[in-house]
Amino acid sequence: MKNNVILAVIAVIVASFILVLYFTKFTTKKLSGLEIAKLSVNFLDKMKRNDGTYDYSMDCKDDLGCVKTQENYVQSGAWPVLAYAGLYEATSEQQYLQKMNSEAEDLINSCNGKDDECMWILTQMIRAYKISGNVEYLNFVKKLGDRLLINNNNTDVMMTGMEAREFALLYEATNDQKYLNEAKVRLEKSKLAWNVAVDEFNQPVYSSGSFTLYRFACLTELGEMEIARVSNDNQALANVINFFNQANIESNYRNLQQLTAIQPCVETLLILHDQTRDVKYYDQAKSAMQYIITYRWDSPLQIATKYNGDGAYLFNPYTGENLKTTTDTGYMIYLLSKMPDEQFEVLSWR
Repeated sequence: MKNNVILAVIAVIVASFILVLYFTKFTTKKLSGLEIAKLSVNFLDKMKRNDGTYDYSMDCKDDLGCVKTQENYVQSGAWPVLAYAGLYEATSEQQYLQKMNSEAEDLINSCNGKDDECMWILTQMIRAYKISGNVEYLNFVKKLGDRLLINNNNTDVMMTGMEAREFALLYEATNDQKYLNEAKVRLEKSKLAWNVAVDEFNQPVYSSGSFTLYRFACLTELGEMEIARVSNDNQALANVINFFNQANIESNYRNLQQLTAIQPCVETLLILHDQTRDVKYYDQAKSAMQYIITYRWDSPLQIATKYNGDGAYLFNPYTGENLKTTTDTGYMIYLLSKMPDEQFEVLSWR
């Protein structure tokens, strides 16, 4: 009898311990995309310098916390422009429109005399132009776009995919055929780069039959998706659909590793959903965002803080690169703003 009582007490203690462990490690809270986006803005404020430019990144170590790397690129300032553009479109709140315009003006000033460094900020500034109608922004991107027309030196997947998108958006903003023509040229360069020697931008991460998914392939597909959207190019649309029908993106987030590789997949899927109304593409985008929020977001919510809870996103923690960048966080705010009412789980692994 005494042994049975002891066993019963032990069983209760063990059960209680399991329950405590479960709720400590797997506490969840649901937040909307817009709520998470707003909680991430704090990081942008921390990264802005007094001269209007941005520090590029913080490096986080378990024993040292997070320290700015002191890297400073003029292009980093483009991503807060996009972040506040997304927040304004999601909320219609004037504070975000004012922030977008303020950041755009700072970016224009920072690019003065630095055209060769600023040719890859057109996507963000075109978004600001479409929202504000400010002709100064349009003239600025046209000048940089014309500069990029004669700068055809990039050959890697990442940069040529970005350029294809920029030229497609320039065509949409100006209706100048030369930009659409060049978008198609840069797109073909990006696709050809899939077949060259493997480099940091061209790592194969998944294969099935004759199909291979390369790490930055979604930047190519985002360029092609924009070409399809702005010119009603059905073949380009079919190519993007074929890519995502084979890429098995939902099983390859970790293999893609870098946020810079994952985020263009999300945006392409969201545009693809808008164009086709096929919910499977939205569901894939949502799944990718949930993955990033669970494993990469240094949440201000205590249950899910990974380092200092500043609202930023880890670049590539699986290889020890615990960087948080202005680029990635600004882009995440924009993407979350495109899913403002979607509910995401904030999961504690503490």
